[in-house]
Amino acid sequence: MGMSIHAERKHRASSTGEPSEHIVPDMLPKQSKKNVQTSVQMMQVSRGNSRVNTKFREGIDVSRYQGVIDWMRVGTEANVSFVYIKATEGSSLVDPTYAYNLANARQAGLSVGSYHFYRPKVSVDEQVSNMTSVVLKADQDLVPLIDIETTGGVANDKFVADLQEFVERIAAYYGKKPLLYTYQNFYNRHLVGTFKGYHWVMAKYKDEEPMLTDNVDYMMWQYTQTGRLPGIRGNVDRIRLMGNHSLTILEM
Repeated sequence: MGMSIHAERKHRASSTGEPSEHIVPDMLPKQSKKNVQTSVQMMQVSRGNSRVNTKFREGIDVSRYQGVIDWMRVGTEANVSFVYIKATEGSSLVDPTYAYNLANARQAGLSVGSYHFYRPKVSVDEQVSNMTSVVLKADQDLVPLIDIETTGGVANDKFVADLQEFVERIAAYYGKKPLLYTYQNFYNRHLVGTFKGYHWVMAKYKDEEPMLTDNVDYMMWQYTQTGRLPGIRGNVDRIRLMGNHSLTILEM
């Protein structure tokens, strides 16, 4: 969810409608983990018994590349119920807009979840530490999401084994299985038959729904990287719930 989810990349959609692999600039602005936690605490609002907004079956994902978002406009005019917000990447990167987006999206009535962009060449320990120190359990309406878009040149067996360790440790820490995100061709090349029992967000930017060689019943389809919504300048990735899947099963 380009995810460093696709709107976040300088991605080029291929002729098959697939996102190109995410390329991160060498230097990105960073936000201290202490400031993230303090900002979220200051801006939190009270919630009712349910943390899940099920009014619409559409959602979005955002990061610093969407700039300063007018979340009240998104909440009242955009006809979306949920958002996944970039929190962390690799061993130390923290998205500088994370705390603002998290608190204000919730205040606008959206259900919020957070995502980590997985880096195969970075140690699992460091990535677990980065994600869990920023993505606090109490701040989440929805289970966290792991953004999987590149092998980083790592042999596939090792890539899958390390990713499995990371995902299982995140599931143990948060007490719920994370949502997993990738795109159609990457899944078919590298992930077929893996992570049974997990829910997937699958990206494909053409009119046809993603087709997976093992016929996995993915939960969501990220169907465009060029969505336009009130309150967001420029493009934003859009996500749709599929079939009979309900957002409520992702509640933290």
